Amino acid sequence: MAGLLAASSLSCGASAEEGPTTAGSSVSDAREAIVSGPAFPRTATYYLDQDRLPPVEELARYDLVVVDHEWEHRVPRSYFDDLRARNPRLLLLAYVNLVDRPDGLGTPEYWTGRYDLWRFDSGGGSTFPREWLATTASGRTVSEWYGSTMTNLTDVAPRVADVTYAEYAAEWVADSVWSAGIWDGILLDVWSDRIYTADASAWDIDGDGDDEPDSEIYGPDGPWDRGLSLAEKRMRELMPDALLVANGARSPLGGSLDGSAWESFADPLGDREPRVDVDSYLRTSSDPSERKPGVWVTIDRLGWGTSRSETYRRARFFLTATLLQDGYWAPMLLHYGSAAYYDEMDGAGLGRGYLGRPLEDGVRNLEPDRNVYRRDFEYGTVLVNVGDRTEQVRLERKYRHLQGVQDPDTNNGSITDEIVLPPQDGIVLLRLDVQGSSPPSDR
Repeated sequence: MAGLLAASSLSCGASAEEGPTTAGSSVSDAREAIVSGPAFPRTATYYLDQDRLPPVEELARYDLVVVDHEWEHRVPRSYFDDLRARNPRLLLLAYVNLVDRPDGLGTPEYWTGRYDLWRFDSGGGSTFPREWLATTASGRTVSEWYGSTMTNLTDVAPRVADVTYAEYAAEWVADSVWSAGIWDGILLDVWSDRIYTADASAWDIDGDGDDEPDSEIYGPDGPWDRGLSLAEKRMRELMPDALLVANGARSPLGGSLDGSAWESFADPLGDREPRVDVDSYLRTSSDPSERKPGVWVTIDRLGWGTSRSETYRRARFFLTATLLQDGYWAPMLLHYGSAAYYDEMDGAGLGRGYLGRPLEDGVRNLEPDRNVYRRDFEYGTVLVNVGDRTEQVRLERKYRHLQGVQDPDTNNGSITDEIVLPPQDGIVLLRLDVQGSSPPSDR
């Protein structure tokens, strides 16, 4: 999981700057902001660097921004006020990891939130109950990420002060993160139906001295699932207006959560199967039983050392696949402290939301070949090839390629009514019949 990439600098320390305590803007209108705007493409950044935040103008160009909850304590409140002033429709989510308790932290001034959550003291000790950690019957702690211990989020975890860890964690999010008044919601990392990366396949979930196997921990209506549901329900009770997004394979989203994030979305270099990820994204985000409006975030790292042309192909594929539904695409470079931006995100200078609104609710397949998907918008169309062979598509009218600066071989401004799409590639085309008035920027 990406979550603890943010903890790779746990040893650093810094002093926080003080700022005013009033929120920069109301965050209760976040759901309306999703419905009424922005237009498409919808872009995001998953920025988890612990040493610095980018300049406000860099974050403001995205529609959705995820940053660590600790930044509330590290920068003046005016930073967030300025961010919202520059982009009033921006959605700001606080990154929170309730699963991985770090073995150590830096200075309490720099890690204010984590010191509180994990009950560290200034001397490096912690009063966090061992009963709330995942341990085997022999007393060995369970870890799913280096330098950390996994927590026991099951509903049968031993109670301390008459609460389980799931209840404590949910109330901490509401009392210590959401209460700041600067966030539109919470991004819950490692929030999955099953923790596949745990270094134990059996552990003592209820403190009775016997280890339960994974088959008795995970699964629908199992102790882990019920514990997550308990925490989600409590967070929703305490934060009715918050957007709650799970970064993990969490299936029962029809209740308290608002959506999901997909890391390394459809990326073979990230050990993902493109067709499987795209189908999962389309199925989940279009499920009528899900909480509306949904928040769906796809995250990809583009700095894998491929050629420049290959990087642009990958970027086109990930973004256009995301455009098949109403998700937000977050491109990063090698790590989650290096945001990226590509021609297709603002039409190579046409402006944010240059495609306008979709003309149809969701994706459609181009028959007879189901490897090519299409979605039409007010000012253009998007085509995606999720298959493993080149496809040729004849269009019903002429369209114009973007006039780009990054990949002139593809985004060259030419007019065409036929597209040749290589495997795992996509294309954004502009309609000619609406080009007399340019697509409005920042819709």
